[in-house]
Amino acid sequence: MTLVRNYDAATAPRGFLRHLLPLAGYPAQMWRNRFMVQNFLRRDLLGRFHGSFLGVYWLLAQPLFQFAVYYFVFGLLFGNWKMGQAPDPHFAIYLFSGVIAFHALVESTSQSCSIVVDNGNLVKKVAFPSEVLLVHVSVVSLVIYLVGAVVVVVAGLLTGVLQPGPLLLALPLVLLVQGVMTLGLGLLLSSLNVFIRDIAQLWRIATMAWMFVSPVFWEPALMQGKFPAWVTGVMFGVNPAFPLLQAHRAALGITGAIEGSTSGVPIGDFWPNLGAASLWAVGFLVVGYGVFMSRKHKFADLI
Repeated sequence: MTLVRNYDAATAPRGFLRHLLPLAGYPAQMWRNRFMVQNFLRRDLLGRFHGSFLGVYWLLAQPLFQFAVYYFVFGLLFGNWKMGQAPDPHFAIYLFSGVIAFHALVESTSQSCSIVVDNGNLVKKVAFPSEVLLVHVSVVSLVIYLVGAVVVVVAGLLTGVLQPGPLLLALPLVLLVQGVMTLGLGLLLSSLNVFIRDIAQLWRIATMAWMFVSPVFWEPALMQGKFPAWVTGVMFGVNPAFPLLQAHRAALGITGAIEGSTSGVPIGDFWPNLGAASLWAVGFLVVGYGVFMSRKHKFADLI
């Protein structure tokens, strides 16, 4: 006996709340399609450096060169070496750790914007799970971040800036939270981009502003007293990247410091920052998955 599955986009059940309960089965769906995710992941990583001389070693060469530039600019050029003070490697390490974490967040979400449109030939297949398309994008960004994190740890140990501790073992938890956050944002952005093709360009502009209001280039302690309380409250409390970046730094053993102070200014407790970032990540996943699945039935007609 042959069973035939019929699907009618006009009468199919849809709606945001209708698709929240199936979210519990999303990890199981990823596992069922793990080989497809692996193939996409391998193709993405190898495709970035196909035909180049160094190949995948560019994953290491790029963050090494990037750190050297940051150390030269912010440790030497912007340092107080003309006044007889040694260059401050702390700010270079602090800055670079924020850059690689935020860059991974932005790169994953930016690529997710157009992934549904770019894979229209697959999305138009009724049985294809298009919501799994975004999983490998988040994983690739985390792989690139890990290479940069290795550079941060090695450079920090050589310069005496880093003080790794037991929290380094909790770094996988931070990566998991970031993966969930980027996946949720990616689901939301990719579904919106199907209907409004300006989303990808608008997101690039938004992430530029997002970077400067996040603690990538500045330390939270330096912002106290410079702005009204409500401004710093928004920058610290209503910014998903704030607790995520601080959790990354705390796990790597980075502490805040002002003008080369050896005692440093704490960048925040690890577990409260990780908890706040987790709440943001789960919220983005719930909203992103619900919007994506509730609009999925219209993708094939629009791409």
